[in-house]
Amino acid sequence: MGFLDDLKRQAADAQARQNTDTASTERQTALVESAAQTASRYFFELVKQLEVLKPVSRARYQFDNRTQFSGLAYSDFATDQRKKRGGDMPLTEYMECRARLRTGQRVQLAKNFVNEIERVESALRLAGISCTPEAVRNPDNGRLIEMRYDFAADILAGVRIEPLHARGVLRFVVRNFDGLESVEGELAPVQLTQQRLDELAKWWVGQPHQFLDGAQNLRRQEPR
Repeated sequence: MGFLDDLKRQAADAQARQNTDTASTERQTALVESAAQTASRYFFELVKQLEVLKPVSRARYQFDNRTQFSGLAYSDFATDQRKKRGGDMPLTEYMECRARLRTGQRVQLAKNFVNEIERVESALRLAGISCTPEAVRNPDNGRLIEMRYDFAADILAGVRIEPLHARGVLRFVVRNFDGLESVEGELAPVQLTQQRLDELAKWWVGQPHQFLDGAQNLRRQEPR
């Protein structure tokens, strides 16, 4: 066998590996996208039911030791889905299902300790509340006296799912079902079934659930 024949054999082997990798990637992308569409259809139907039922959260939402809310009803349900270009076909970038927990109250807080300031600002971020703090300083030396916060205490809650096609998983972020917190993790496409989404709906309405069972890379964030 000559050198050219050896190169031909190596090229044929390389091409076969590339074809196998391409086919595997395409199958993985298709599985992730199919699971994303399952979630999108489920979300569309779920919000229609919840908008009628208007379930009441069983959680307590606490901004500081004195400012907390409970018995809040969900409202303003909505879904959203965004696409992105992926090769020859559009792929799902993310889909989400969200609602508001409206307190009907405007809150004014003043904090002068670093740990209290960090906790309030962390709670506001988790709640999805836009608030521009006002720094009150000593006019003589510019030293910080306190931070003041003025905001409508309406809390954003829901779930967002991002298909990570290249990795073959779907990343989820669940916000404020059990209080001010976010819970995120990853599921394989075969895990994101209607049964799994039923567990998510149970979680949303305050029933015992198993949505997180078997999820990978779980992380929970609460106000510091």
